[in-house]
Amino acid sequence: MISEEIVRRERLTAIRAADVEPYPAESHRTMMAQAVLDAFDELVANGKEVILCGRIRAIRKHGGLTFLELQDESNTMQIVLRRDDLGIEPYEAFHRLADIGDFYEVMGAAYLTNRGEKSVLVTNTRLLTKTLLPLPEKFHGLQDTEKRYRYRYLDLLTNPEAKRMALMRSRMVACIRRFLEEEGFLEVETPILQAIAGGANARPFKTRHNTLHHDFYLRIAPELYLKRLLVGGFEKIYEYARCFRNEGVSQQHNPEFTQIELYWAYANIEGLMAHLERLLQRVNKEILEEKPMQFGDQAVSFSFPLPRTSFHDLVEKHTGIDVDLFDTEDKLREEIERIGLRTEGVIGVGDLLDHLYKERVRPKIIAPQFVIDYPIALKPLAKARADKRYSSCAQLLINGMEVWNAFNELNDPLEQEERFREQEALRERGSEDAQRVDEDFLNALKHGMPPAAGYGLGIDRLAMLLCGADNLKEVILFPTLKPSDNLLEHEDAQSPM
Repeated sequence: MISEEIVRRERLTAIRAADVEPYPAESHRTMMAQAVLDAFDELVANGKEVILCGRIRAIRKHGGLTFLELQDESNTMQIVLRRDDLGIEPYEAFHRLADIGDFYEVMGAAYLTNRGEKSVLVTNTRLLTKTLLPLPEKFHGLQDTEKRYRYRYLDLLTNPEAKRMALMRSRMVACIRRFLEEEGFLEVETPILQAIAGGANARPFKTRHNTLHHDFYLRIAPELYLKRLLVGGFEKIYEYARCFRNEGVSQQHNPEFTQIELYWAYANIEGLMAHLERLLQRVNKEILEEKPMQFGDQAVSFSFPLPRTSFHDLVEKHTGIDVDLFDTEDKLREEIERIGLRTEGVIGVGDLLDHLYKERVRPKIIAPQFVIDYPIALKPLAKARADKRYSSCAQLLINGMEVWNAFNELNDPLEQEERFREQEALRERGSEDAQRVDEDFLNALKHGMPPAAGYGLGIDRLAMLLCGADNLKEVILFPTLKPSDNLLEHEDAQSPM
């Protein structure tokens, strides 16, 4: 069977043989499709010609009359070709050489068909891009979820929901940036390549810098560099940060992810929670239009002020374990295993508490709420409460996911060094997620960092929740996937339909 690509290549050869450039560098568009639709009556009245550019999504020929659907980013416009207007040879040449998926420039005037359809009656067409592979069938698109993510460009063309989520995420990011600017925060940039991967408990990706003859890590968080900027005199800063963690892939995790990290000198955790509520109210109004978030059949709305519950009370409520009663790692491990939770490979009190919480507590928290006062063993970069067992911190949970993590920043260099040493000890016991001692960061703290509070806001997760998606990959345009042995994933270079 002759493949579609071979047929299209033959048409490409014929186009070039006719001395027509199939990939011209310039185009002359004067209006977008939606603008023509919006100003249609006026355009009909004045007879002004317009030039549209876009992709052909359908071709319907009826003798000497042809209807096209021409799609640009704004909308799809019906285009009418009449043989008597174009001439017999140009009209027939178009049908010999044009394919669905090709990009064309068309010139013509607004025209209302006998059926009352808003159209453009063209007097001239020009090829802008000849496509060599067909698009997926318009009304069904890519049905295989893996292929939807791998061929996102085709998914966006054929799946309106995919494009809706992409646009919604973009609007959300713009909304948050505007809000932070209004609140007086300065956007900054810090290194992605770091000599020491710090700022979070996670496994990093390692890479080699050939000229410097040194290994570097892709950052797991920008935290320690942003705090250096507090030392340097900035007081209200944030970074829209791409981060990388060499961990598993799931419905809530992608190895490459985006977060906003923000630091505010002289603020505290209470001020940050009030700040986040203002931010969420803005997002709720502009993006959700104050409609509830939809998780399957369940609708969940923001209700301000958001409720607050302590880590201790939530764990006791959902597991029956009073974590204050177990003052050693061995006792805590025994109690966790008593309720049927396996702990092999979980090292240290902090990881045990985190394991218990994530497995038995967090999935049960659906409506937005703050979880406060996490054990200090879970927060090596946070200040302690008056009760030294707990940290001055808060997390926002929605639908079982951590969306926002904040705390009063530890600025005592001696205590921070001790915390780092404790983390190193966990690494020596086999913990791959424990943090390293960062001597330069400690040196910065010794020069003085003002009291401050900071947070990380998960952009991918917040977008997922606002869009009502059930998988993080839906709101990441190109999520991390296992490389395919055959990148085309189909025989004879056919389109992946």
